[in-house]
Amino acid sequence: MTALPDADEVIQQCLDLDNPRSFFLYAGAGSGKTYSLVEAVRGFKRRAHEQLTVEGRQIAIITYTNAAAEEVMRRLEHDPLVWVSTIHSFAWEMIKGFNDDIRAWLRVKLAKDIDELERKLSKAKGDNKTSRANKAERDRKIKRLDNVEHVIDFTYSPTGENRGHHALNHSDVIGLAAAFIQQRPLLDVLVDKHPVLLIDESQDTMAALMDAFLVVQAQASDRFCLGLLGDTMQSIYGHGKQHLDSAVPPDWAKPEKIYNRRCPVRVVELINAIRAQVDKHQQKPLDDAPAGTVRMYCVRSQPASTFEVENQIANCMADLTHDPAWKTGMDGRKTLILEHKMASRRMGFDDMFVPLYQVEHLRTGLLDGTLSALRVFLDGVIPIIQAAQIDSFQLMEVVRLRSSLLSQERLATAPDQITTIDQARAGTQDLLALFVDNDPLIQDVVGVLLRTQLLVVPERLQAAFEMGATTADFPESGDREVLEVHAYRLLIGSPFSQLNAYAKYCSELSPYGTHQGVKGLEFPRVMVIIDDEEAAGFLWSYEKALGVKLPSSADLQKEAEGADNALTRTRRLLYVTCSRAQESLAVVFYTQNPEAARQSVIKAGWLREEEIEVL
Repeated sequence: MTALPDADEVIQQCLDLDNPRSFFLYAGAGSGKTYSLVEAVRGFKRRAHEQLTVEGRQIAIITYTNAAAEEVMRRLEHDPLVWVSTIHSFAWEMIKGFNDDIRAWLRVKLAKDIDELERKLSKAKGDNKTSRANKAERDRKIKRLDNVEHVIDFTYSPTGENRGHHALNHSDVIGLAAAFIQQRPLLDVLVDKHPVLLIDESQDTMAALMDAFLVVQAQASDRFCLGLLGDTMQSIYGHGKQHLDSAVPPDWAKPEKIYNRRCPVRVVELINAIRAQVDKHQQKPLDDAPAGTVRMYCVRSQPASTFEVENQIANCMADLTHDPAWKTGMDGRKTLILEHKMASRRMGFDDMFVPLYQVEHLRTGLLDGTLSALRVFLDGVIPIIQAAQIDSFQLMEVVRLRSSLLSQERLATAPDQITTIDQARAGTQDLLALFVDNDPLIQDVVGVLLRTQLLVVPERLQAAFEMGATTADFPESGDREVLEVHAYRLLIGSPFSQLNAYAKYCSELSPYGTHQGVKGLEFPRVMVIIDDEEAAGFLWSYEKALGVKLPSSADLQKEAEGADNALTRTRRLLYVTCSRAQESLAVVFYTQNPEAARQSVIKAGWLREEEIEVL
């Protein structure tokens, strides 16, 4: 049998300014994809450093998250020859300043959206929640279309709220970049500036933008290298290009990293079995990989009993693996769950989380921690409280960096700087006084911030405070502002301690993680929680994927057609979570029929009979 060529060597051969060759690197879980990315760039820089510098060109790398971008930049020592960014930042850098073209594109896009909403409204059966939401959305787009003509300079922030008629939203920027970069002159600008473009987690790059990159490569293949790194089995989000591997042209290089450098033998065997139903890619454990331990516990679903059961299972794993760290509570293991709402219930921030999660346009900012209504607490209040527990010098520095009262602009225009400084000091004392032997409500904290002007409170959070906290259901409205303010009114009635728990979760210090948030991460001891009922999601179903329930005819038809469906999505999620384990893995499956679950998993060949226990 002929040995496969080393993937890293193949990539180095592709990165050649005189004879570039595009490539798709298949890198399964734990195979060292980031290492290959960094080493490829280092080798290319050594060969092409002088030419890139003289010509003023850069290697471009697109990563999925800011954290991933920072890690790649750190490993490459922040070299100015390499530009690392998220997809949204990259897209904006490509299109910003093309204001006339942006305006023309928005005219067409908004008119099309309005026509589609009008069509839906014409088919609506009476006045209902959906029709009211469509009407509000149509009116918003009509207003925006009118305002577009008056915008001189469009703005955008990859991490901001992007409000105002001059601001583009995230989907606008992706759509604009996809439309513009595959046409000249922007195609030539991209290729001339970045002769090498490497896309990490390429399977989750928005489909429209990936199509555009493929067009660019086809048009400039003799002077442009497009490198796609990823694994279609680890595609978690629905916006990626379907069947990306088959869309790659046949003349591309297709190196493959087949060794799993993270997982023990038994985990590699499990994820290979999960994957065998999807494609032919299989991994090998390292020669010196430990055997490892995998167990599944099938538990009959019982409301409110989950935490106790999970602790019992952790104790079982400690005895089974002779690893006492399993018994040290949540700090001894990483618990991976299906949905963020499951984490909020386990960590005790449900009251503040659920209302914001229910408002669709707040959801992304809530999940990645960038929502401005929460940043005032996460970046302002919590650091002030923490600094006060250290010493007065630390407290003074934290307040100086965060308080709007002490900004350079404010102090420069203040008639009396001493009075302004005293105001900041008094505001800080009032804020800290709330937390003396007390867990204040969020609305109490907002009240102090507004009264003292210590920190800037976002406009809609201020509006919620002025209207007062509430426990009422959401109003029947499609107006985004109405829904957002109501969510904040529900939020501010929660104890501030829930924001502390949420902050810990967002900063990845939490012992819990979601299926979506752990790609690229690894942990010695992993507990995967499977509970379709608690997650209440409709995009996946473990009971169907594991054979406990029959899949729907629609899912079976989609699978036969090669289309994404609940079964394929669930297998990918299970693959991602199980492949995080470095030493031992426990899968906890809550189901109404635990014995059927056990038999199905054994029949599928995923686990052996002695590795599954019914509780």
